[in-house]
Amino acid sequence: MLQSRQSIRIEWSHCDPAKIIFNPHYYVWMDNGTHHLLEEAGFPFADLVRTPSFRGCVLVSSSATFFKPAFFGDTIELVSEVEKFGTKSFTMKHTFGRDGDVLATGQEVRVWAISDPDRPDGISAVAVPDDVRNALSQG
Repeated sequence: MLQSRQSIRIEWSHCDPAKIIFNPHYYVWMDNGTHHLLEEAGFPFADLVRTPSFRGCVLVSSSATFFKPAFFGDTIELVSEVEKFGTKSFTMKHTFGRDGDVLATGQEVRVWAISDPDRPDGISAVAVPDDVRNALSQG
């Protein structure tokens, strides 16, 4: 599968009183990782959201497992990729590392959402478009 890599410098504002990453930041970075991966695949999220019917890659489940801490001043790497595709969903795998060590892993389940034609303010999950699925499946 296609992978996106991001380098993240741990700033003071990312840390809790123990001087390690305050865990909600991992979820923000995972969200960014998904958007970066779409851009790597040729589908910048900023362009997708300008499409009238596209409503987003809606998050329906997320989790993280923490193995080792990262500290203020560290630089870590985030690797994001699609782990698997469902009928209308895709599962993202995110791995946070530093110097060859895995610090944390995360998983998101997302659905491809469009405007619901029967409810103007609603959304509907649909199959991930073939061109997007194919691009994300390259590796």
